[in-house]
Amino acid sequence: MNQSLPLRSPRETLGGYVFLPRLIDKVRLHAEGKLPTEYVGNLLKPGLTLDGRLLTFTGLDAEELRRAILAVKTDEEVLVWVERHAKPHTKTEKQQWIAEIEVYRPNMEWAQWRRAVYKEVAAKVDPATLNVFDLIDMDEGRVPMK
Repeated sequence: MNQSLPLRSPRETLGGYVFLPRLIDKVRLHAEGKLPTEYVGNLLKPGLTLDGRLLTFTGLDAEELRRAILAVKTDEEVLVWVERHAKPHTKTEKQQWIAEIEVYRPNMEWAQWRRAVYKEVAAKVDPATLNVFDLIDMDEGRVPMK
């Protein structure tokens, strides 16, 4: 559990993009050499990671996004860049995309991976039953484990 890590919840949004504020935090911490090792492997990684889902949804290039985040000081400036370079989406499309992430549950292979990686959470609740937002928030101490 990383309770002291200064990362925002994956649920937080910026301009309707879920997870973008957290990604901004991760990129900045990594640039400062402060992002814990267990987070580095998924940083801007394509695929089913939240980083990858955001990149796929927006159509943004990972390295261009990294450079844009590091080139500006505020979240609002990042959002201006994202809105200028991302595939356009309506508010409804963004909400639908968030809903799809919330209802996703892992297959057997990914469920095993979650249990191995999130051992503290797995000791109290089956991580395979959680959406990824709850899983991360529990692991980082923002949501109590039941």
